[in-house]
Amino acid sequence: MPLPEPYERRYVQEVIRLAKGGEMKKLFNPLEQMLINDGIKIGLEQGLERGLEQGRKEGAAALLERLLAQRFGPLPKTVSNKLAKADLAQVQAWTDAMASAQSLKQVFK
Repeated sequence: MPLPEPYERRYVQEVIRLAKGGEMKKLFNPLEQMLINDGIKIGLEQGLERGLEQGRKEGAAALLERLLAQRFGPLPKTVSNKLAKADLAQVQAWTDAMASAQSLKQVFK
């Protein structure tokens, strides 16, 4: 019987919690337990990588915002919004453009 999504999430989280604590080892054969452990490890690694990528993007955007403000003065809200929504590659491109730009408009063109 399928569960509504919030309940399914809580069910899966509880199964993972029990599996981590070793309380469910009796319920699974060694192959199943190995697959569960591998799944947990892969999930943690993917979550960590996404978190690191997000941190790099936010750090690069914050640094660029500071540098732009130092060079061009107070920034309009639209610039802060653009930086918050951009991906890391776009922030890096704007950072590169800043070196030769004479205005904010030139950075973001």
